[in-house]
Amino acid sequence: MYMMKYLLLFICTISLQSCIYWGSDDEMMHGSRYTPITQTRQTFESTIERKSARPVSNAGKIYVKDQFLFINEKEEGFHIYNNQDPENPEAISFLKVPGATDLAIRGNTIFVHHYVDLLSIELNLNTNEILTMTRIPDVFPQLNSPDGYEAAYFDIPADQIIVGYQPKN
Repeated sequence: MYMMKYLLLFICTISLQSCIYWGSDDEMMHGSRYTPITQTRQTFESTIERKSARPVSNAGKIYVKDQFLFINEKEEGFHIYNNQDPENPEAISFLKVPGATDLAIRGNTIFVHHYVDLLSIELNLNTNEILTMTRIPDVFPQLNSPDGYEAAYFDIPADQIIVGYQPKN
């Protein structure tokens, strides 16, 4: 009877151990195959700007607010269109927000993530001016590397923001 319990426990232990991913020897010996691309917080915070309209090249999500369309340019920002005439939408401008993939709008406030920060932007859509911008820093985690290493692995200084990764040579 006791022998059967120990045998069952042994079989369960061996079975569960086979479910654990130990990683490849190459990963364990050499670490990430990427190095982070960083910016100082001061440089990072100055990357938001309103620019003239440009063609859409890598479209993401589309958001509709009143007669306006916001089309995400993946990881770059948002194209803003006046869609009063849906047959002929008029390109108004491009809101450059590096790292952004989504937005939400409530009233006249646009909420968007800027890599690790959350921005709220008051935009006058009729004059296409940024009236105010509020930033809440470090709401979102730093970017992980494409091969799955967390940002903490790279030991980035506190005043640096990871804005991408490049393969090691």
